[in-house]
Amino acid sequence: MQSLNITLPDAIANALSAYIGDQEVSLPANAIVENALEEFLSQRGYLPPQKQGLRLTPAPKGSGFKDTSVNHNKILAEQTFLQSLPPNTP
Repeated sequence: MQSLNITLPDAIANALSAYIGDQEVSLPANAIVENALEEFLSQRGYLPPQKQGLRLTPAPKGSGFKDTSVNHNKILAEQTFLQSLPPNTP
């Protein structure tokens, strides 16, 4: 790994300090600059594109249940029975 010393203009240094201060988990400035530079170079084709993480979008209409994450098997069984879905058989 190479080491690089840079001097930032005051406006960028102040913005970086403000950004770090606004984060719940403080990252070191060099990690933030490294990530920003990696994204910049990826967008311009000098690095392979970064893998996009899993992006889940909420359903437009919820199920109406408040405890699905806890009682998912029970709710799925009830909904299957109510909708008369065929069982999952080979």
